Amino acid sequence: MRARISEDRLVDKEVIFDGKPDTNRGQHWGYKLQFDKEGYLWFGIGDRGVRDVNPQSLENHCGKIHRINDDGSIPEDNPFVNTPGAMPSIYSYGHRNPQGTTMHPETGEIWESEHGPKGGDELNLIKKGLNYGWPVISYGINYNGTTFTDITAKEGMEQPVIYWVPSIAPCGMTFVDSDRYPAWKNNILIGSLRFKYLERVELDGHKVVEQERLLEGIGRVRNVEVSPDGFIYVAAENPGFIVKLLPVN
Repeated sequence: MRARISEDRLVDKEVIFDGKPDTNRGQHWGYKLQFDKEGYLWFGIGDRGVRDVNPQSLENHCGKIHRINDDGSIPEDNPFVNTPGAMPSIYSYGHRNPQGTTMHPETGEIWESEHGPKGGDELNLIKKGLNYGWPVISYGINYNGTTFTDITAKEGMEQPVIYWVPSIAPCGMTFVDSDRYPAWKNNILIGSLRFKYLERVELDGHKVVEQERLLEGIGRVRNVEVSPDGFIYVAAENPGFIVKLLPVN
């Protein structure tokens, strides 16, 4: 939905995207929206719990990363605009349950974190038109301990930049683009719902070179953002609160 804020109320509300198909399964909705440098809006939709059909089909919105204009129209250079039967908003597919969508502040690249099953949470660099493999390949297993695939790699399917076993349940993700934290510049911050901490991920290009756990035991980290004045804010559940991280010189 697109809207304006007027006197602390939403006004001029307009639905600009409606994910299909509808389902009564209350799982794998997806999360987090991100505008890029060109003004395109990016977001993910989970497979909605229908893993054997939705993620590998271009004829539905589920299990995909989408790119649209801010009025809901479709960019002309989206990869499947001219593919018969495909949803034109799709930018990449084969995703389980996207949770974090964020843009590298210098390169403009879109990065995404997603929930795997039992094990196999992923950090992905999103590339145009590519298949990220779910559920054909995975580093996870079913919650009851059984397997649903015996392969972790296949030609024509992307590998995650990193994956987590056991699952950390990543939620909320942002790049540090603030000069207030010079040692963390261009690092990724990712919340963990399951283990209740904030993870810092340092990159060298597209390669992860360091991972650090911060704020261990703070609670289920639902979101992390850098404010316009450059400070990092972390939202945690159970109990619910927001903390501000102050740099130490």
